[in-house]
Amino acid sequence: MSPRELKKLKEHKKELKEREKVKEFEKELYSKECVAQSINFVVGEANKELPALIDREIFSYYLATILARNKEVVAVWLRILQGRCEIYLSKNSDWLDKDNKYIDNITKYLKNISKNAPVISKDNERDFLEAVTIYCSTKLKSRLKKLHDDIEFYDDNEHVKFFSDFLSVRVTMVSNAENTNIITISGICKEYCEKIKKAKIESRIPSEFLRHIKKVSFYMASTIGIVECARNIQYKSLFSNV
Repeated sequence: MSPRELKKLKEHKKELKEREKVKEFEKELYSKECVAQSINFVVGEANKELPALIDREIFSYYLATILARNKEVVAVWLRILQGRCEIYLSKNSDWLDKDNKYIDNITKYLKNISKNAPVISKDNERDFLEAVTIYCSTKLKSRLKKLHDDIEFYDDNEHVKFFSDFLSVRVTMVSNAENTNIITISGICKEYCEKIKKAKIESRIPSEFLRHIKKVSFYMASTIGIVECARNIQYKSLFSNV
């Protein structure tokens, strides 16, 4: 095994250990009920039953993705109750003023998106995406670096070469500022993941490389999932009474 491969193996083992620590910490967050902040969606008494808010675990994951900066771990617990929906948030560090401001801003954008539905609110959706991109930029850039390192490491793999070419072509089609570019790459990774899943070739792609692509794609997937939920007119009562 070459020194480069040995280094890569050590980094992979280290990352696996960190992932296990994250899982244990998330269990601790839920078991201790250490709720740092809650957002209550109050629904009018006239609504006897709430519409199912997509898959709760998926929606919770979307929120956790866009609420984590740098190396933070965020736990999200969503409860659908008669008359209201409660979302509890907790993380492994203090909630700062900029965190609260960010939450206030994205809440405002989502309320406006929901209020205007079914008409698409382009300005609010753009502002929501921009806010998420800036807030999550450190963590997203870190994941992009890992993906870039994988592209160099697996440069002789046909699937990695295809992705590299696919990425280059798609990126050249968009010319934006740096922060917008990183979320654009997330969207391209999401598009690529959908293509290979449809083609049923995931098993042929280096697992570590594929895992990093998916991690990058989660940001665009999460923002799209949340916006689609806000656009859904059956959830108007949830978003309008935050």
